[in-house]
Formats: sequence, C-alpha cells, structure tokens
Amino acid sequence: MKAAVIREFGDPDVFRYEDVAELEHRPGELVIKVGACGINRYDLYLRMGAVFTDIAFPHVMGADVAGTVVAVGADVTGWSEGEAAIVAPGYPIDPADWDVRPENHARSFEVTGTHIWGGNAEYIRVPSQFVVRNETGLPVEQVAAMPLVLMTAVHAVDTLGEVRAGSRVLVQAGASGSGNVCIQVAKALGAHVAATVGSPEKIETATAAGAELVINYNERDFADEILGWTDGVGVDAVIDNVGASVFEDNLRALRLGGIFVNFGLVGGIQAKINFRDLFFRRHQLRGSFMGSMEEFKRGLALLGEGKVKAFVDRTYPLSDVAEAHRYIESRAVRGKVVLIP
Repeated sequence: MKAAVIREFGDPDVFRYEDVAELEHRPGELVIKVGACGINRYDLYLRMGAVFTDIAFPHVMGADVAGTVVAVGADVTGWSEGEAAIVAPGYPIDPADWDVRPENHARSFEVTGTHIWGGNAEYIRVPSQFVVRNETGLPVEQVAAMPLVLMTAVHAVDTLGEVRAGSRVLVQAGASGSGNVCIQVAKALGAHVAATVGSPEKIETATAAGAELVINYNERDFADEILGWTDGVGVDAVIDNVGASVFEDNLRALRLGGIFVNFGLVGGIQAKINFRDLFFRRHQLRGSFMGSMEEFKRGLALLGEGKVKAFVDRTYPLSDVAEAHRYIESRAVRGKVVLIP
C-alpha cells in the first residue's frame, strides 16, 4: 500500500510517499481503507520531534480517519466488511489499559498515529473497540476533519468547562480548527460565545461558527473587550488552546469562580500566576487532553444532527502531504486541512 512515511524528524520535506507492507488483520482488530485523513497542528509538532523523540522509524502519522472496513479480525463482533467507520483520534495503546474509564485517563492513552502507525496511508489497523460507525451521512472529507477537534471540544467545553445554556464563554483562536469546533459545541449547549482571532480575514470564520463577539487580538485588548461585553463581570469559562502568552489576560476575563480550560501550547508553556488573585477570585484551572469514547460519540451525534459542522479549508492528495503541512505552517489556514489517499 501507499503511505506518507517519515524516517527522521524535520521540516515537511522529510515526508516520503512510498510503498509499505500491506496490513494483515489480527485478532480483535479492524483494517480500514482510509477515505480521508485530517491534519492537526499536533501532526506538525510530531513530525518535528517536538512531542516525542522515541518514535520508531519509519513512521506513519495521522489521527483523524474516516473510511470503510475491509477486514474483520478474529474475535471481533458487530462489524462487517463494507461498513463506514471512524477511528477514535486517541486511545490507550497498551491493552492492559483498555478497561480504564474515561479512556483519556489511561497511562498509555495517546493521539492516534503517535507511536502506532496512523492514517496517512491507504489503510489503517485499529482495535475494534476504538472504531465507531459513521452514521453522519456526511462526505468523508468532512467527517475526517472532525475526530480530534470534536473529541477535544466536547471534553473541554462540556465536561470540564461545564458550559450550559446561558453560559458566557470565551474561546481563544476561534478561526482555528479546534477553536471553531469549541465555538460550535458551546453554541449547541446554548451558550453565548465570544472568540479571538489574529486577523480581519478570520473574523468571518469565527462568526460563521456562532461567535457573537469576535475580537482581533492584534487590534484590541481581548480581556477589556470581554469585560465590556459582560458588564464587568467576566465570562463563566475560558476555553484556551493558546497557552502562556494569553494566560494572565484569560484569567482577567474570567468571572469570580470562573473555569479556565487549557488544551494548547502554541503560545508557550510557562506563565506566571498570581496566587492572591487565584485565592480571592476562586478561579478553577483545568488541563484538558483529548477525551473519552463516550464524549467522542456525543460529539459525533452533534455532527450528525447538524448542530456542529465541519469547516474544511482545503483537501490535498496524500502524495502532497508536505505541501499540506507547509500550508498549515503558514497560518493562513481557516478550518481544517484534509488528506485524500
């Protein structure tokens, strides 16, 4: 089969589109023909060696996979060849952890395609319990744009952020793939949503996702804008995928007892915290990583009902994976980029 392979860490030119050995189906697993595979910013960091350095080469990455079951391993029940399927974008890779709930609290839980081969290939092999039927009725490229950001958004916004009808929420980087879906999930829960973007061109993207207030952080102080929007009270929750560079202003935008959820580090990994403010303002700081299978299924239900929609910026043939990564690195991307084998 054909695959986009890396044999070293580095820039997008490390990708090689080449033939690799066919996958044999094994007990308890499904082999899925990849219809489309979405790219996440995580993939860029993984390719550069910025996440793990113990990955065995050659390696095939890719977490967001939608496709068709072509082989069913022994001991697998409830699946047949030809069924449309979606691979969980993260799961415990050690079978000893497969009974841990929620799954993202397992010690061996990781993004699909990190140490075990992922979906940047014509086929992928996955334990059957981490595959979900594709009942969305949507084009495969739209489905493949969603798994990681959808699982992440439901966990961060609904479970950890405790966003409910009437909540006021700030979502950072609202035109990014993850920010866009966080806005949509918050709106589906009945919240009022504000979002930040980095350029005038991205305002429309965040607005289309449902943000009522969109702030260009390069032109206006977003914390001041949030305090004005909330009559000085602050938002109930901040959903942050940026990190250190906006940490202090994120807390300034929170109400007393508000919830701060972080799941991204693009803005840096170290920030100062004023414990006096934390103490008196009763802020709740929560770290978020991916989510559970139950949360993933809840997100897919929202997708199938049309309450959350995929925003696909561009698709590329799998053979052009290097160019797709370069486009994401340009920061011109709005929505998701998807590879088609």
